[in-house]
Amino acid sequence: LDFIELAKEKVPDICVGTDIIVGFPGETDAHFEQTLAFTKAAPIDYMHVFSYSERPLARTRRRDDPVPSATIKTRSEQLRNLSVRKRQVYMQAFINQTQDVLFEQEKRGYWTGVTDTFIRVQVPVPTESNESLKNRILPVRLISVQEDRVIGELQISPIEPASSTIER
Repeated sequence: LDFIELAKEKVPDICVGTDIIVGFPGETDAHFEQTLAFTKAAPIDYMHVFSYSERPLARTRRRDDPVPSATIKTRSEQLRNLSVRKRQVYMQAFINQTQDVLFEQEKRGYWTGVTDTFIRVQVPVPTESNESLKNRILPVRLISVQEDRVIGELQISPIEPASSTIER
């Protein structure tokens, strides 16, 4: 927690994520409630939640205190729902700001890409240009949060030379 708070202090827009395994053998209700309370209170912006699953050669197979799969499923859902809410709060803080977006792909009439803080951004394909935005970094005004992404608006025409291109 101290490290996360220091990172947030030093890099105000930093996006902090964490991985959590739910249902590791021996995980009690109290353990899970402690994890849930910590992740609610901590300045963590999203979580990758993994459900524990037994592996053939893992030493945990010898343990006699497995967590029932229904419990793992319920706990995983709780943490994933919390993660969605925290991620949306994080993204909402950037609404009405202009961010540089690295565009990755065009799909169903939208170009998608990411900011340097890992916000997934979607902009309508510009009608005035057939030019590809792939691997280009362009300024985008972030308009609204929709589920796991932000809808944005290009701030310059993609044919203007004021952008960067990433070579692969």
